[in-house]
Order: sequence, then C-alpha cells, then structure tokens
Amino acid sequence: MIVTVLDTETTGLDIDKHEVIEIALISYLSDRDGNRYIMKSYEQKIKPQNIEQANPRALQINGYTEEAWLSARPASDVLSEVKGLVEKSDILLGQNLIFDLRFINEMCQRLNIDAPVFPAYIDTKSIADKLVKANWLEKSGMDYLVEHYNIEVEGRAHTALVDCERTMLVWDKLLKEVDEEYSLFT
Repeated sequence: MIVTVLDTETTGLDIDKHEVIEIALISYLSDRDGNRYIMKSYEQKIKPQNIEQANPRALQINGYTEEAWLSARPASDVLSEVKGLVEKSDILLGQNLIFDLRFINEMCQRLNIDAPVFPAYIDTKSIADKLVKANWLEKSGMDYLVEHYNIEVEGRAHTALVDCERTMLVWDKLLKEVDEEYSLFT
C-alpha cells in the first residue's frame, strides 16, 4: 500500500485570495508487517502570482522571502508532478488535509488544469479533535501535537516537507493513542 503525506504552505487562509506557494509529498510503501519505506520525497516552492494579497503573518510563518523563492517554479509545472504522485497513492495523510486539498483544487481551477483524483484520506487533525473532545489532548494543532508527543524533526517547522515528516510521526503517536480506546471512533 502506498501512503502519501501531503502538505502545502499558503499565503493565507482565504481560498479566494490566497495561494499555495510550497507543496511537499512523501510517499511511503507500507508492507503487511507494518514496515514503511520512503519511495519518493518531493518538495517544491511555487512562484506566487498575487503576493501583494498575502497575509504578512502567513509569509512570516512559512518563511517566504523573494530571495528564498527565486528558484520557485510555475504552479502549472508543479501540479502535473503532484498529480502523478497523488494518483499513484492508495491513501493520503495530512494535518488538516481538507485545507490543502481545497487549495490544490482551487489552484487547478484557476489554471484550468484537471485536479488530481484524490484517493481516500486520513486527517490527523480530525483524529486529534476527537481526542480533544474525549479530554485526552488539550489541542489538535500540529505544533501542540509535536510538543505533546515529544517529536523531534530536523529542519524548520512550517515548511511543507518538514510538516510532512511531522505529520507521519504524529500519525504514529495518534495510532497508539487511539488503539488504547478504539471506541472513540465507533
């Protein structure tokens, strides 16, 4: 089974005026014994088209600077590569994944490109939200989960590739947590 972790960085939260400026995917091959192997790691900065509409706080969080984005590629080029990786996946995994999928769909629509056919997906934030409701966790945000589970990852948080890595590690911790009380999801 191929499980692909997906994350985007955007210029803000408003899908009508903000855009994706970085995307990453890590595709893992999972065998029947529960072992996982990285098949493909992909990260690409995307050339913004409307940077003047960006939320300054969003740019600060994801580390956007003109200099850092000099080698960014056009969204149309990146989307064809992303589409190929997504459509080879059996399951997508992400933190607040619906946010990323909506932004990808919107980007495709703006560029008049066919959006990827997304496979089934698992959202770690949705699972964490249920654990918050059950008073097992205080919050469901990625930064909190990483701290709560004492997860360490090299690199800067809120870059798409590092957030993919953090998401997979959080997923592993959530699985253990949920395994203790499966009835939360039935």
